Amino acid sequence: MKGISLKDIIDVETLQKIQDNFSAVTKLAAVTVDFKGEPITKYSNFTNFCTRFREIGACKEHCYQSDAFGGIKAARSGKPAIYRCHAGLYDMAVPIIFEGQFLGSILAGQVHMEEGSESYPGNDSVISKEAEDFLATEEAKNLLSDILVTTDEHMMNSANLLSIMGNYVVKNGFAEYIQNELNEKNQKLINEMKVRMSLEKSLSDAELKVLKSQVNPHFLFNALNTISNLSIIEKADKTTEVIYFLSDMLRYTIRHEIENLVTIEQELDYVKKYLRIQQIRMGHKLDFSIDVDPSLLKLKMPFMILQPIVNNAIDHGIYSVDNGIIRIYSEDMGKDILLIIEDNGVGMEEKKIEEILSGKYDSGENTSSNGIGLLNSDKRLIHQFGSGYRLKIESEVNQGTKISIKIPRQV
Repeated sequence: MKGISLKDIIDVETLQKIQDNFSAVTKLAAVTVDFKGEPITKYSNFTNFCTRFREIGACKEHCYQSDAFGGIKAARSGKPAIYRCHAGLYDMAVPIIFEGQFLGSILAGQVHMEEGSESYPGNDSVISKEAEDFLATEEAKNLLSDILVTTDEHMMNSANLLSIMGNYVVKNGFAEYIQNELNEKNQKLINEMKVRMSLEKSLSDAELKVLKSQVNPHFLFNALNTISNLSIIEKADKTTEVIYFLSDMLRYTIRHEIENLVTIEQELDYVKKYLRIQQIRMGHKLDFSIDVDPSLLKLKMPFMILQPIVNNAIDHGIYSVDNGIIRIYSEDMGKDILLIIEDNGVGMEEKKIEEILSGKYDSGENTSSNGIGLLNSDKRLIHQFGSGYRLKIESEVNQGTKISIKIPRQV
């Protein structure tokens, strides 16, 4: 069976009604998320405490990490899992698994457990001081005192009910999905038979390449989704993480390949995923940090400028260094801003920098080291913003390299 998602096979509106009614009866908060942890329904019966907690700085991230902890625990066991969140409340995660494929989870809870209840595991990740300070306030204590106190039996019965409802909705939706897919395939087959001869005679090589470029990404995403589900079942956490990052990177390049400009935030998100994959590959040999002023994130820059520069820093700067470090940060220059990529690698001579930016650098047989990524980034910046916005490369042998990208504020 090809990779499918919850949204492919269920009616979200119907699921929302079921979830709302479940929350009304059990008094538990609830939400349904896909296999990546992203909500596909609205929250039902969300507590005032949790709503307030998520409004405070980094606290929302703690909640997402806690939900991810419960979802992974349930996915691995294939059964509902009750767990304790970082704020001391109790939640449950009910996995939705169909024909061996993990599709998502229904999360519910936001309650206290009565004294003497069974001890449930929690997310042991470090909680921020900001969250600790809020939990110590009278406001937090008052909000926590209003939260439902429940029993082991109530939680387990609710979890089992959610499991039955969720998987029943999925099974019914899947049957309809299969029927619709068969109908579409039959119609598609008829249409293909009608146009095949015409295609073979009229499509040029260029047209065929366009067709392939439309088909191959869908096949690749389905294959990655299948591998990701297998890695979850086989508890290969690093493999799952790499596949998620790779899928998002491919989706980004396909989605924006015809666009000239994207936001700095989009470029940084892509580069962050690229660096995480490289970090998993290289282990302790690579560390990185990204510190860009949030007020600059919506500024526009040319698509796929950062990654070739970061790739060059890894392959030709820090790969042979024991403890490679890449820093990406910003500087405000008034009408312009700088994005700076700095590494502690082997560096290069001034002559080599001049040859790279002039297109004259020749590394001999090693064509991967000919600086074409830096040259292309430089040319695209000049084309987009003018000659005053070309790359600035500062480097010293054995001291590292610093590359600055200048971007005008008005873009």
